[in-house]
Amino acid sequence: MTDDGEGSVNASPGLLTRLCALALLTASGGLLASACADNESSLFIRQRLAMERTGECTVSCSPTEPAWFQDAIDSAYVGSHSAMLLVGNQIVQRGDSDVLRTETSRVELYEAEVRLSDMEGNPVNDGYVVPINGVVDPGTSSNAGYSCTEVLLIDGATMDDLRVQAAELRRDVEVLATIVVRGRTLGGQEVETAEWSYPVRVCFNCSRCVDTIPPDCCEGASIEECEDLEEIEGTCGGSRGVEDCRNLGRTCANHIASFGL
Repeated sequence: MTDDGEGSVNASPGLLTRLCALALLTASGGLLASACADNESSLFIRQRLAMERTGECTVSCSPTEPAWFQDAIDSAYVGSHSAMLLVGNQIVQRGDSDVLRTETSRVELYEAEVRLSDMEGNPVNDGYVVPINGVVDPGTSSNAGYSCTEVLLIDGATMDDLRVQAAELRRDVEVLATIVVRGRTLGGQEVETAEWSYPVRVCFNCSRCVDTIPPDCCEGASIEECEDLEEIEGTCGGSRGVEDCRNLGRTCANHIASFGL
């Protein structure tokens, strides 16, 4: 016998089906929210921003700004290498001033995972995680929000290894930096980008280095002749150019000899 009165512990099959469906829908809502946070299309790396030398090396954080598609560096003059990346946020806006709802879809960037491999896919290092910073505004309509963040592509230990390889081979060593950027929305949801790869060519002593005249100026000697020298136009990180011995604190030859390669 079945008690259909108040407090009954039994229910009809139809009611059970509806209750289960409601429970499943409620549970799946939480899963969907989590899936949205982990969706690799929510946060993405758009491009490596080109550096403009206008007194200082600067970038503008916009998808309409120029991009570079490969970096070329001389390991004789850099101990590590970083790049400014443009990161996009496609999570829709949640804020509403009419109901005093704060915006929770902004993403605070906090770390990047970087792995290096050669062009055949063989690992160059074990990879590493580096801290980053930046806040990416949410998208509006069909447009993503953008911000930029500087990521260490080649750390000092890896640069030391690549320097030796480039010196022994006497040519460029090309590597592929694969990056994942991670962030957290103001609502507390973790998001990360899909893997994004960027090539970097590393050489050793392939740039032109200029000694001043007299050479004593290379060591920063404060003599009158040094003060009248014209400034040597430098380059921004990620491109090769002319090196000024005054930035090295010694002559070009002494600097190269210090590596013992």
